Amino acid sequence: MRVRPLNEEAYLQVIRTAKRQHPAAVWIKGARVLDVYLRQWRDVHIVVAGERIAYVGESEPLCDERTEVIDAAGYYAVPGYIEPHAHPFQWYNPVTLSDFALRTGTTTIIADSLTMYRLLPFEQVAEIMQCLGDSPVKHFFWARLDPQNISPRQPEQFGKQRLEEIITHPLVIQGGELTDWGGLLREDENLLYGLKRVRDVGKRMEGHHPGASYDTLNIAAAAGVTACHESITADEVIRRLQLGFYAALRHSSIRPDLPDLIRGLRERGITYSPRLMLTSDGSTPPMMRFGFTDYTIRVAIEAGLSPADAYAMATLNPAAYYGLDAEIGGIAPGRIADILLLTAPDEPTPQVVIANGRRWAEKGQLLGPLPSFDWQRYHLPNLAGKETVIRPELFRIRAKDQGVPVINMRNAVITEAEQTPLVPGPDGQLPDDPELAALVLIDPVGGRVTQAAVRGYGREIEAIATTYTISSDWIVIGRNPQSMAAALRRALELGGGVTMLEEGKTVFEMPLPISGLMTDAPMEEVIAKAETFVHMLRQKGHAHIDPIYSLLFFTATHLPFVRMTADGVYDVKRGKMIIPSMRVEELP
Repeated sequence: MRVRPLNEEAYLQVIRTAKRQHPAAVWIKGARVLDVYLRQWRDVHIVVAGERIAYVGESEPLCDERTEVIDAAGYYAVPGYIEPHAHPFQWYNPVTLSDFALRTGTTTIIADSLTMYRLLPFEQVAEIMQCLGDSPVKHFFWARLDPQNISPRQPEQFGKQRLEEIITHPLVIQGGELTDWGGLLREDENLLYGLKRVRDVGKRMEGHHPGASYDTLNIAAAAGVTACHESITADEVIRRLQLGFYAALRHSSIRPDLPDLIRGLRERGITYSPRLMLTSDGSTPPMMRFGFTDYTIRVAIEAGLSPADAYAMATLNPAAYYGLDAEIGGIAPGRIADILLLTAPDEPTPQVVIANGRRWAEKGQLLGPLPSFDWQRYHLPNLAGKETVIRPELFRIRAKDQGVPVINMRNAVITEAEQTPLVPGPDGQLPDDPELAALVLIDPVGGRVTQAAVRGYGREIEAIATTYTISSDWIVIGRNPQSMAAALRRALELGGGVTMLEEGKTVFEMPLPISGLMTDAPMEEVIAKAETFVHMLRQKGHAHIDPIYSLLFFTATHLPFVRMTADGVYDVKRGKMIIPSMRVEELP
């Protein structure tokens, strides 16, 4: 696959520069270069013609007054990093993520498209994917086969015709990640169509199999799954490798497993495999404080992986997995000139970032403006001034005959229903238990309300409202209906976002005006705001690793065991509603 096609003139320029018949565009002189193919360091020159590497070796190139000579003596050169599994919609958006990624050395991102795919007609999804290609960072995407939440639009959005459009798009290089395991087991027609179509067109298929048994992984491999990033132990990594999977070792804000995985593999005599990759798996903004792929590599090296092996797992291995290794992933002739200059082999944050043959960043700062991107061009939901009546009565808990489910947070992801349902007071008030809060979902499209209680998100939470959810419904958590209504109203005034109230006053707000999920604010600003939110929840006793992801996942029906939906509180394992939702107009 060609990442950036060459015209005839550029093609001849690369050949003639290699033959020293044409002056080099860039000469990187004197660096110690990582040969990722042998995982060895070499003292060689790197010669660039246009966007491509023309020569790597000991001979000096032909130069003229236009040749940019980069004196790299004392530096270590490695290929631009590749993030093989990104979720670029975690308050930040694909543009702000790629700008941040470029400054920290990541020059290729393979990203989830689910948010765009759910919210936009495919013509606009395709246009966004194409426009992102104007960035120095190379963007590729996945074709989702399932929505991660129960939706009345699922048959339309994930039907064969629409799946065909995205699976066959040239910038889509894999299917997945496959989260509807139950759909595969019951042989859902559309899901199997997508799985087979991905295989038929020769693209990769990403799985999602946390804690999966050897037999389960066999079924996934038989269905066409080629990789999985969900290993939690070294033995789980080995099982995936034994069955022919590629395994991405993850260090994310919700599963920071990489040190344990590497130590466990080393204890079992495995220090490297060409089928191992590294991923940050869509970390929320606070983890970005430490970097992006450069941080993941740093963690791997500190856990005992050799630098050469770590860089290969973040460059060559994902490039080879996606069939892109003739274009990216290494410093070799004919490859795109994505080159990072490091101060030491164990210092993965680059001093200089070269992408597509051009210097784009030095010492963490961009050297020039990046292409602009206008989200206003697209028909994303606009939450500003949303005409939904938000009143305190929506947040007064009403018990049916069976009571109200209490959702207990076992950790940041896994929830379970307590055996004894909650019986609220006559005016919907909660028991005098500071660990409990009302958990209310508002469906802005269908005008429905789902009510439950939650234990474990924090103590004495007055009101937190968020439009940042998997389903694009709105979630409000709290103990004071007046404040809960005010928090949601404020979030909508911001055009979407996350708000928190204490003593009737707003103490935190994060505007997310791009469809209620994302902001255009610079990454540093988003990181600082997210850290503030996490700190405030820690003071409220929130004990789980990532409260931002927990907000997103309250409506994610691919995760165990109890989730909020527009139709009611849903038991994932049994595939049935515990308690139905109510229409807004049914509430006084």
